[in-house]
Amino acid sequence: MARLNYLAAGLLAAFCLAFARTDTTEKSMVRAVLLEPDGENWTVGLLYQAPEGSADSSEVSDGIRFAAAEGPGLERALANAEAALPLTANFRLCDYLLLMPGGGREALEEYEALVLARRCGRTGARLAACAFSCAELSAATEEEGEPLSALLQALKQAGPALPRLYEMQADGGVLLPVLTAGADGPALSAEGLFLSGAAPEAWDAEKTAVYRLLTGRGEEAVFWLEGRPLALRRPLCGVEAEGEGFLLRLSCQTAADSEAPGPAELEKLGQLCTALVRERWAAGQDLLGLGAYRALWGGGALDPKKDACPQLRTSVGVY
Repeated sequence: MARLNYLAAGLLAAFCLAFARTDTTEKSMVRAVLLEPDGENWTVGLLYQAPEGSADSSEVSDGIRFAAAEGPGLERALANAEAALPLTANFRLCDYLLLMPGGGREALEEYEALVLARRCGRTGARLAACAFSCAELSAATEEEGEPLSALLQALKQAGPALPRLYEMQADGGVLLPVLTAGADGPALSAEGLFLSGAAPEAWDAEKTAVYRLLTGRGEEAVFWLEGRPLALRRPLCGVEAEGEGFLLRLSCQTAADSEAPGPAELEKLGQLCTALVRERWAAGQDLLGLGAYRALWGGGALDPKKDACPQLRTSVGVY
């Protein structure tokens, strides 16, 4: 009986090893998909890991390569990019989806539909926008050696600020961090790209930081108030009824290398938060779910597409 158990265990180990090898080392493991629509024509780029590059490692390692192809439509462009890989594409480790210049919300929605239909990607991929094109990335790769591992490392470090593909809402919007390619390699910009039903909108650093603070996106939000930087971490946002409106209580931790803000700075920050919530309400987005709070308290329906923005006030505190 013992010999049979050892034999069974050996066969199971051999099977698992063979399966793992077939599923990873004999395929090109796609780590990121880059989408660049141009009217009816698309360019799709694939950051992939060759078999010798330890593709199954959770850490970014050497062996990252880039392939891009064009096509009349997203599905054809993706198929052409897959055909350019040395081995069959595997998207099991595809953690990122990058939107190149010229792309908008419709491009992400079309890609999501294709993923669900073909299972050629992951709806859990994290989203980011790029300030460079697939052609520029290819040229930089040829001139500078291989900046692709640095790109993946920058995405990994920016992870907390990156929304996921499945988090897009039909009636809302999503803010994408923007990656730039500078002299020191790819880096996360202080600005953001907001995608909604309208055209993509570039947000400045202050507005991007306010959004991240209210939604808890990212590890740190940096503001310039009263002529000096203020870095805040670990925001906690609560909503309370105040008359016919709402009081937003925002509690944050001051970063270790940042001075504590004064009353004037906290008041200014509260005004910025209130203004952004009102702006998004006017655009039809209930950024903080105020309608759900009103319904919970038995105050009736409250819809940004039908109702005027309620009275709002934001109180900011630090600890």
